[in-house]
Amino acid sequence: MEIILIRHGKPTSADNPVLIAAEYTQWIRRYNASDVSENSRPENKYDEHGSSFIISSDLKRAIHSTKIYTDKLPEATFRLFREMEIPRYKFPFRLKAWTWVYLCRAFWMLGLKGSFESYKEAKTRSELAAKKLTELAQEKGKIALFGHGYMNLHIRKVLVKNGWILKNKSNEFWGVTSLESV
Repeated sequence: MEIILIRHGKPTSADNPVLIAAEYTQWIRRYNASDVSENSRPENKYDEHGSSFIISSDLKRAIHSTKIYTDKLPEATFRLFREMEIPRYKFPFRLKAWTWVYLCRAFWMLGLKGSFESYKEAKTRSELAAKKLTELAQEKGKIALFGHGYMNLHIRKVLVKNGWILKNKSNEFWGVTSLESV
């Protein structure tokens, strides 16, 4: 059995402007609704894993990445595989968008609450996602998930903890991580 985690391509809205908190919230909404940028393409098309059952997160950038990479839509999409929340706190700063992401994620991981999925809830979801992927791999043999950086990272950790062997990993845009069962 094999599970392949593929991170989506760079979204059209992955720019890095300087923003206040309210603008950062809008930036996140644009990021979550965006397609993959025209200048973001994988180095190789999806051929070596062609026999995989192909699934994706239900977010637009993951579905679009699947189409770009495989020339077809995913065979199934799941909300379960969405990216972990990008937290939003109303700090009185003007920061670059990605600085907001890293700063807010740090506070989020430390347990600061907000009107979004907590880090604890997100980690629980990654455990459920790893379980779902394992079940699909048992049924289909080989699974390819087009997902998201932080969620893929947490799914990978759970799978390794559960005995899956890590063959290779990459968390970059279009990065491929593959694991196989013993």
